Amino acid sequence: MPITPPSFWPWAIAFLITRAGDIWSTSIWMLQKGGEAGEMNPLSSVLGFTFWPLVASNMVISGTFLYGHWWYCHHHEVRSVQGLPKNRWQFLSLVHYGRPDHERHLAFRSGREPKLYYAQLLHCALQAVAVVSVLVIFHNLGQYHSWAIQDTIREVFIRPMYVIYSIGLFLLCFFYAHMAGTEFRTWLSAQ
Repeated sequence: MPITPPSFWPWAIAFLITRAGDIWSTSIWMLQKGGEAGEMNPLSSVLGFTFWPLVASNMVISGTFLYGHWWYCHHHEVRSVQGLPKNRWQFLSLVHYGRPDHERHLAFRSGREPKLYYAQLLHCALQAVAVVSVLVIFHNLGQYHSWAIQDTIREVFIRPMYVIYSIGLFLLCFFYAHMAGTEFRTWLSAQ
């Protein structure tokens, strides 16, 4: 049975559109006098990036994400493992570490095939960032246009960007679990 690799273009286009929208929505208020003071992006709030270095760093980071996503989509295949994994996590543990009991390392260590490991992470991160960027765009527009709901959100969550980053982390875990399940089911169907 031939396998169907993940399609590169739908997520890549969604990612590029939402990243451009995020940069645009950030620019409309960040380029105003004193607009950088409230920026929550860690590159600005922690490292002190102004708008144009923020744009340049986003382009480099986006290029890295797109390359990882492209590599994963174009090198998708039935992974060979030694042993019979019982679930998606044991399967990925066998792929990356050669042992079914190293699932806990999947979040922190690359194992035998670092390029595959990082491509899988970037593939999932690209999907999570594409979804979260939509929330960021609405947040930025709400701040700029002083939408009434923005005040309510700020009262409830105090720092809405922390909530958005938390959603991004959840989505990264979700997309990684989905990718792991897809890889495992592909391997099962090839057996």
